[in-house]
Amino acid sequence: MKKLLFFIILISFLSCQKESINPYENPDLYPPTGDSTAYFSDPTNFAAIYSNIFLPHCSNSGCHDGSFEPDFRSIESSYNTLVYQPIIKNNSNGTYQYRVKAGNTSESVLYARLLADINGTSVFDPNSQVMPLTADIMYDPNQEHVWHLEKEEHINNIKTWIENDAPDMFGNTAVLPNNKPEMLGVAMYITGTSTLLPRIGRGTVQVPSGTNSLDIWFSVSDDNLAANNLSYNKVKFSSNLFQFHLKPELNLNLVNTPIIEAGYQSNNVEYYHHIVYDISSLSSGDEMFIKIFIKDNVNEVTEIPNNGDLYEKVKHFTFEIL
Repeated sequence: MKKLLFFIILISFLSCQKESINPYENPDLYPPTGDSTAYFSDPTNFAAIYSNIFLPHCSNSGCHDGSFEPDFRSIESSYNTLVYQPIIKNNSNGTYQYRVKAGNTSESVLYARLLADINGTSVFDPNSQVMPLTADIMYDPNQEHVWHLEKEEHINNIKTWIENDAPDMFGNTAVLPNNKPEMLGVAMYITGTSTLLPRIGRGTVQVPSGTNSLDIWFSVSDDNLAANNLSYNKVKFSSNLFQFHLKPELNLNLVNTPIIEAGYQSNNVEYYHHIVYDISSLSSGDEMFIKIFIKDNVNEVTEIPNNGDLYEKVKHFTFEIL
């Protein structure tokens, strides 16, 4: 009995000893006592660039407020939609590939869109406006916008940030990604014609009743492959946005010489993907949604538009019989 009692006391003692040891009581696991990152005191830190430039001058209603990219609603969305992100609108020389190319201002659209010549004309392209839009000479001919008092400093800070390899706010250097392919536009014609069918804004294509067949073209871009080198290349049609999984995949044709038409957010994009689609069974009032499926050389098959896209983009992939 005494031996049993002694054993119980010993176990209890060891258990208490074990519980008193805190596995996290390790100086190596403590948070740093100071933060050496100069978020706002360094005007070339991305946090300062966001706070001083993008937030007050660009993230305005109807501009880069999430309506379209770059998205300047937060520091994270700003960085993630700028650095090594493919552009939507290029200049006439096709100079640019990325919104920001780390280490290279001459190939960064962001930097170019801020520059104007002595007459206020955009350096990026004479037919484009200078950013910020509200400070463009068309809207501010007397240059009274506060941007004109600060722009030299702001533009130099952006220039320095890009030349320093466009680090994030924590100092992490930008890494060249391999992004999924992206949609640039959809163009539709009555088969055998060359007149682009009209849309409601950038949304639904309006198809005259009695149309039997459509020529439908898709414009996509990839950060490493030419559009006509993408693989898989399938398309689905559905009258119900939530029943694509029940619909068959049809093959998209690839052409060597693209057609040039207006895109989702800009003019003059190249369309390589094409299908002739029979709509003779559809009636007035019918609406048809479209998804395409393409693959680059790294990522899994990309669905465009996907279920997380803006509804405006979904409607851009839609047509309706009048």
